Amino acid sequence: MNIIPFIWRAGLALLLAGAASSCAPVRLAAGEYSETRGPGVILLEGQTLRLASDHTFAYQHWSDDASSSRYGTGTYQLAGNKLQLRFGSPPPVVVEMQARPLAAAPDSLVLAFAVVSRPAPGTTKAQVLPGAVILAYDAAGQVVAGASSDAAGRAVLRPTRQARQLRVQSLGFVGWQQACPASSTAYELALPANEGTPYAAGTVKEFRLRRGPQPAQTVVLGQGHRQTVFQRPPAAQGN
Repeated sequence: MNIIPFIWRAGLALLLAGAASSCAPVRLAAGEYSETRGPGVILLEGQTLRLASDHTFAYQHWSDDASSSRYGTGTYQLAGNKLQLRFGSPPPVVVEMQARPLAAAPDSLVLAFAVVSRPAPGTTKAQVLPGAVILAYDAAGQVVAGASSDAAGRAVLRPTRQARQLRVQSLGFVGWQQACPASSTAYELALPANEGTPYAAGTVKEFRLRRGPQPAQTVVLGQGHRQTVFQRPPAAQGN
């Protein structure tokens, strides 16, 4: 038996098997994947990707500086080892507001506020927002009254009759503004989180899947020379 051809054929078979394995399509289960750089590493910025079984996604490139964060939703395609995200129209940002008349003396203007955060997608629980700044402005844009919400997210504002505009702001949340009412009013506001700037409709992001999740817990996504490790939260693993 000629040992050299045998070794050559065996080596070629292993090489082809390895090449086929590296080109094999990567399975990527639906669920939420968050960027990680190892246990105990605190990120100042990162990426979160949520994939649904109907081929829709939600993506966020977040940062401690909300003004540099980007987000969006759309549809995705997974072909071989390439993941393509195609962004649709930016989701609307809506401050939920309810107003009702408030009993007060006829010659006074009293405005009461209850400020909470709008529940995150998939949840129903809102949290009170203490420290929200509530201001009233006159026609020239000058502040004529101000208050901040207490530990229960509540505040009372007593603006002068010169007030024309109301604004409510809380760090990390979308602000709200409206014309000042002529009569005493109680407001309930639910502010959504400020997630940054939405991606324009039609924007496309592509990733190369460098390593498939075994099991479906982590995946390495590449963009150019950059590789990012994404991990599914423990509660999502095995779904």
